[in-house]
Amino acid sequence: MSGQTAQRRPTRVVVLADVESNAQALIDRVLAPAGIQAWTANQEAPAPDVLVVDLSQLRGDPFAGLKAWREKGDKSPAVVLASLFPASRLRDLFRLGAGDVLLKPYRPVELCKAVLELAETRGAEVSSETLARKLEAMQEQFKRRSEELRLLTEIGRVVVNLGELDAILTRVVEAAAFVTEAEEANIYLAEPDTQELVLRASKQAGQHHATLKRLRVRDTLVGQVFRTGQPVMRQPSVEGGPLSVQTGFLVQSLIKVPLRQHKKIVGVLGVYNRTTPRSFSDHHLTVMTALADWAGVALERATLLRQSSTRPDSALTAVPVQMIDSLDSATSALEDLIEGKVGPLPASQLDQLRAIHDNLQLMRSMPVVMIDRSEAERLLDLPALVRQVAQEHHPLGARRGISVEVQPSPPVALFPGDRRRVQQVVAALVTTALQRTQQGRVQLKAQRFDVRRGRSNGFSIPDGLELEDGPWASVTVSDSSPGLSPDTRRSIEAPTANPADGKTGPGLSFGEIRMIAESLGGVLWHDQTPTGPSVTFAFPAM
Repeated sequence: MSGQTAQRRPTRVVVLADVESNAQALIDRVLAPAGIQAWTANQEAPAPDVLVVDLSQLRGDPFAGLKAWREKGDKSPAVVLASLFPASRLRDLFRLGAGDVLLKPYRPVELCKAVLELAETRGAEVSSETLARKLEAMQEQFKRRSEELRLLTEIGRVVVNLGELDAILTRVVEAAAFVTEAEEANIYLAEPDTQELVLRASKQAGQHHATLKRLRVRDTLVGQVFRTGQPVMRQPSVEGGPLSVQTGFLVQSLIKVPLRQHKKIVGVLGVYNRTTPRSFSDHHLTVMTALADWAGVALERATLLRQSSTRPDSALTAVPVQMIDSLDSATSALEDLIEGKVGPLPASQLDQLRAIHDNLQLMRSMPVVMIDRSEAERLLDLPALVRQVAQEHHPLGARRGISVEVQPSPPVALFPGDRRRVQQVVAALVTTALQRTQQGRVQLKAQRFDVRRGRSNGFSIPDGLELEDGPWASVTVSDSSPGLSPDTRRSIEAPTANPADGKTGPGLSFGEIRMIAESLGGVLWHDQTPTGPSVTFAFPAM
């Protein structure tokens, strides 16, 4: 009878929050409307069926409030609400009686469902096997969310530092496809005069990089998002089959979110699964919205830079000092020719020289910020460098029937670096890979990762290798050869670099490559995978 009575009465909840206003907001906006009786920790309340623990500030001990409640003797199961907190504390979380964890952002219905389920099963013993599975799943979920947060931050750094519209468009669609694991991604912008939507960049399935386009579209869902400012998400439908978004364009699932500059909608960002009936989640929608916000900031910045270049008093265009000197020198030389100081010239040539002289003067009058060449060369665009090396080695690979490819990777922000020496190392690694590969491919991949307390975040480094804390960049060159020679492996693994070690043919030896890498504060290591060997060059990115 008592059990039935407990089921009939409303579920009772006490909300523990490190920010008191959050506790009351949860009660007023989520729990009370669902018929759940709730109190804050500071209010007098009957024994709760469930605790709701809201964590906003992760400094110090995030579980201090829950521990204090346990010390009072309460054993109610707890639902923990948090964005991120250290994975090392997950075990503490379950020891303190957490029955469920919801990662922010969550839907109110998910919280109410978790509370009601815990209330129904209160007192049941959770088996150690179930607890272990839940702990493992939570650790994996936190790891994914942490990596996504790092990736979105990195994308933000890259995109908002770009000044050219084309570069922003291609990076954004590449990032959208990467973070959602979508087959395709598109970005549409509205024409300023007509407000017609135009497909400006697209990342297609099987492509490593996005391509620029300029195609008018009649996509009804894109138009709907542009008009209403509300995102849309469509999932695979067994009964309805693929969704037709425009003539000849059928998809299984999609997400479309608006792009805004300030409060004005200027375009739409979309991702699609055309062949695989794979669903997108609410979390994918949240990530896409965040990416669209970054893109809006970058588009606004690009617009300001473009507008400022037409204003007489603008000084936002940065060029090396040497470029200004060269313009002045060329203008002076032309003036000597035009004035006849070098000798008479035909009238037709004089007219051409005057036209060139006028164009140079126009360029010289443009508002600029002059930067020293050494400052300009300090910033390293690692993905661009890798693509350049691959392009330069493509003819050699093609002659031998070997493809030289750049693997897709998350965006890498610009950072100070010695472009010449980094390019020297990467080019030498590609050359040696081509020398030992008889058929197949050579692949390059650029990445950036962080090291904290000696451990890398989201990037695998060999056991026993100690890297200093801070940001790092890496380029991995892999190939389809049987493997590295013993001499090459020894030259990489030896305690000190020897320029005579690892000589495989024309060009730098592996010992010389290692010496250049170490002069940059970097390291080399190798790995053998089922598809072939790889050599990674990692160096500080600061």
